[in-house]
Amino acid sequence: MTAHDTTPEDLAGDPQEQQEQQEQADYSDLAATTARFAEIGDEEERQHLIFDIARWLVPLGDIKVRAYKNALIAAKAVRPGDFNDAIREARSALSEQARADAEDLLDGLPNPAAAPYYTDHTGLHVNSHFGPIHLANFVPTITEEVTRHTGAETQKLFTLKVTSSVSGAEGSVQVTKAGLKAARDWAYDAIGGRGIIYPSSRDEAHVVAAAQFLSLGTVQERTTYAFTGWTTIDGRRVFLTHTGALSADGMDEGTAVDLGTDKLNRYALPAPDPAQAVAAVRASLALLDLGPDKVMAPQMCATYRAVLPLQPETTLWTFGGTGAFKSHVAALFAQHFGPELTVRGFPTGWQSTANAMEGIAFQLANVLMVVDDYVPQAAATKTDLAKLNEKVERLVRGAANSAGRSRMRVDGTVRPELYPRAQVMCTGEDVPPGQSLQARTSLVEIAKGDVASERLTEAQRTADAGVYAQAMAGYVQWLAGRYEGEEDWPAVLRAELAEGRDAIAREAGGHSRAPEAVAGLLLGLRWFLRYAIQIGAVTKEERDETYKRCRAAILDGTAVQAAETRALSAEAIYLNAIRTALTSGRAYLADQNSDGVPPLTEATKWGWAKDDTGLSARGEKIGWVSGSDVYLDPGAAYTAAVAQAERMQVPLRTSRARVHKALFAADLLPSADPGHLTTRLSTGGARQRVLHLKAEVLTRWA
Repeated sequence: MTAHDTTPEDLAGDPQEQQEQQEQADYSDLAATTARFAEIGDEEERQHLIFDIARWLVPLGDIKVRAYKNALIAAKAVRPGDFNDAIREARSALSEQARADAEDLLDGLPNPAAAPYYTDHTGLHVNSHFGPIHLANFVPTITEEVTRHTGAETQKLFTLKVTSSVSGAEGSVQVTKAGLKAARDWAYDAIGGRGIIYPSSRDEAHVVAAAQFLSLGTVQERTTYAFTGWTTIDGRRVFLTHTGALSADGMDEGTAVDLGTDKLNRYALPAPDPAQAVAAVRASLALLDLGPDKVMAPQMCATYRAVLPLQPETTLWTFGGTGAFKSHVAALFAQHFGPELTVRGFPTGWQSTANAMEGIAFQLANVLMVVDDYVPQAAATKTDLAKLNEKVERLVRGAANSAGRSRMRVDGTVRPELYPRAQVMCTGEDVPPGQSLQARTSLVEIAKGDVASERLTEAQRTADAGVYAQAMAGYVQWLAGRYEGEEDWPAVLRAELAEGRDAIAREAGGHSRAPEAVAGLLLGLRWFLRYAIQIGAVTKEERDETYKRCRAAILDGTAVQAAETRALSAEAIYLNAIRTALTSGRAYLADQNSDGVPPLTEATKWGWAKDDTGLSARGEKIGWVSGSDVYLDPGAAYTAAVAQAERMQVPLRTSRARVHKALFAADLLPSADPGHLTTRLSTGGARQRVLHLKAEVLTRWA
């Protein structure tokens, strides 16, 4: 048998001898303990030492265990896998010893009933003031206590083992702290209807207390994490995915990360392999050539931006018709975080509830979360469409504002907010509704033919082989070194982001959010290219060319989006609706002087129609016209605009006062001033307040 074939039984040896050695061992001097490994050449002796240290450490608690683990791994004295195995075996050995001690204690009692709770062949009993009471026909024990970190709060979970005293059937169930009290529920979940708790005073409370008593000294403790991304464990910056904790020293698979579902657990970075790093990075950057820069650059930059320890600045929204491969391209970038995150492996979709999407977006911190297939045309009713758009509203606005819904606990305290921490990427056949939401997204249009199927298939094979995930794993490990080595590195990132935002604002302008969104995407690209340069994956010329291409593509896309977004402003919707109402016969303008037909050459433009008797007005009167000036009745015009905008499926949800202020801010009310947006006009024998516009405005906003 070789040194690597050493088993836990071999290491444990004779229990009494092991206990005597353990009592004599003292590993409290960490430096001296680390130095002992340098003196050992034999692998079997090294394994014995690791196991002895583990036996000494486990009773001292998880904090001490992780501190020694980090120090020994950093000094390259032990391998992570060997240390994790030793800790598991040490915990198992100590638990067995504790069980044996407990049995010896009960055996030494003159009567089992002298203990508060005891068991026999009929099940569980309590020693009450009135004598023994038969509580249940099963024996409950707590086998594991799990501390679960959600990223928002810390939860306690308990694993209970239930053994039927009648049939011998066994079952295990995990419950929360609150669920621990419901003994009948967890007994039923564990062994079904065979588990009986006999009615008595406080029977369930006694069963719970008995489970605790019978498990004293034997409960294994475990810590798990239910989120991805950056966190601090024992003073070290690590990046969590289902595989474990990735730090500057590599992957620690002993850190348990369980995200709750099979699909969420597909976020699993591999252990970085330096031998693959260069090829993996070059393969990832080659995705820029899969399609036009305007399509690929924003998605690639968002992927590299996701892992930086800052809240994302924008939601990426890729849209296009069926057959454009938008979902498949998004999957390639998602597979940077795990090769199983294919089109069929996205963690959520628009069919999920808004609360579920919000919770998942909180869990998936610092990774790319794809929400696929927004198709408003498929909504069967207006109610279905409203529900769909409500989900879009909550997700996009929550991501932009780093805000979630506040909720109350039963005890009246406020629960932590679950705001989106992922870099969200949505795909669909249409864009999100409304100017405000579109301003909070970076729109990427992809057309059929932009991506060739042959090249896509080749990229999918690369993704399925884990190459892109390997590129991301190496990048994250490199970032972890910066996070640990540089004081307040996030502040450095924020300063770099602000500098880039200000430069883009001076150059490109646009919506106030656009420069920050562009700066955030380019920030992610710059850091990935710095990593690529350091490992020799690209030359400086290749770095500069890649950055230049991506920057130009993103800025061009932002300019196009800004122009399209302006068409969804309150003033634009209002004026388009007025113009359409006039030309479609639902409203008309009268001549200012006569309050009748305007000049014949322009009457049809202002809502009048020719018939056998001449010209007749159509619809409701919403104002007057005089030469190149239009005077709108504020109330009638707003009512007509709201109705027409609804028919055009571009709802005007802005109040009348806000619409008037938007018109003034756009310099479209020539006679207005900040104190008086309306103007007094004499017409039809009366003076009234009107909105004064130039006639050509209605044509300009068509």
